Amino acid sequence: MALNRPDVSVQQIELVRLKADVAYGPVGPAKTGWRVAIARYLRRRVLFIVLVAFPTLASAVYFLGFAADRYESQAQFVVRSPATNASNQLSSVVQSQSSSMRSSDDAYIVKDFILSRDAMDYLVSNAGLKQAFERPEADFLWRYPGPLGEDTNERLFRHYLRFVSVDYDQTTGIADLRVQGFRPSDAQGIAQALIARAETLINALNERSAADAVRSALDEVQAAEQRAHRALDALTQFRNREKLIDPTQVSLASLNTIETLSLTMAEANAQLSDIEKATPEGPQVAPMRHKIAALQDQITAERLKLSGGATSLAPQLAEYQGLMLDQTFAEKSFLVALATLEAARVDAQRQRVFLEPVTNANLPDYPVYPRRTLWTFVVFATGLVSWRIVRALVANTRSHAETH
Repeated sequence: MALNRPDVSVQQIELVRLKADVAYGPVGPAKTGWRVAIARYLRRRVLFIVLVAFPTLASAVYFLGFAADRYESQAQFVVRSPATNASNQLSSVVQSQSSSMRSSDDAYIVKDFILSRDAMDYLVSNAGLKQAFERPEADFLWRYPGPLGEDTNERLFRHYLRFVSVDYDQTTGIADLRVQGFRPSDAQGIAQALIARAETLINALNERSAADAVRSALDEVQAAEQRAHRALDALTQFRNREKLIDPTQVSLASLNTIETLSLTMAEANAQLSDIEKATPEGPQVAPMRHKIAALQDQITAERLKLSGGATSLAPQLAEYQGLMLDQTFAEKSFLVALATLEAARVDAQRQRVFLEPVTNANLPDYPVYPRRTLWTFVVFATGLVSWRIVRALVANTRSHAETH
């Protein structure tokens, strides 16, 4: 029907079909297959899968299907010093304290040696350490050198520290050695070899300490002997120079002479006093006075011999007494040095520090490691805690972003 309005024009529209082969019908519900549902579930649980499910599954597969049994051999030992009999209480206290300290130090020395490269090299050469690490029973994570590892000394040492451990208890003084192996005989053999090598080390320390003590005492004896010889030579030179064997004997003789002369002079003075009282002008007075004067002169001369000049006995006596003191000190030092040397030799003949096993290395009959259930649960718990933390952080981040 045409419109009769002149202000309105009609334009024809052509419809074009874009896809002629598509049959148009009623629109149905969205495709919801089981694959799409699983994909959506996995997308929502991707964090849980990555942090919890996958690590737990991987650890369970490893521990339950691939992890090799590891046996552990345990040995306990103590480093001790034998009791010593001291001559007095002070020396007993000093020796007991030094002995206790030395034993503790040697115990730490043994511990450090067991965990050293020297011990590892000894086991490689004498106990088949590398063969024990390369057993066919070992799994790919614990076999040496591993699927991607290289056979190097440093890598072997790190692997060695995974199998060997030593704990030292300062309270009891007992060291606890634990060695793992893929075979019971490997663990026991390595533990026994370490104990034997540690005992050899202690014996070497004993021998070296004893040799040092004897050498030091012998040096002291030689030095004391030389001092004694020098003192004796100095005394001999003095006697030859002064023409005196013992100035003390000469001084004693002079003192005896002075004493005798003094007594004689005292008697003469007494007689002179009696004569002067009886006959003051008698003929015996003058001779008696001359006698007393002579006695006084002789006493003065004897005293001058002892002291009062360069030629007196005082300087000679002082020098002689100093030489005798040096000789006496040198002789006593020499005797003490000889006693010390003998004590050092006796001490060197007995073992001062020794390693005493408390328990021998056992042959395990049950694998202690790996703790399969425990480690699987640890991985699961760790993943679960990590998942909760990460999920909380993500939620907080989204909430913060929406508020801003």
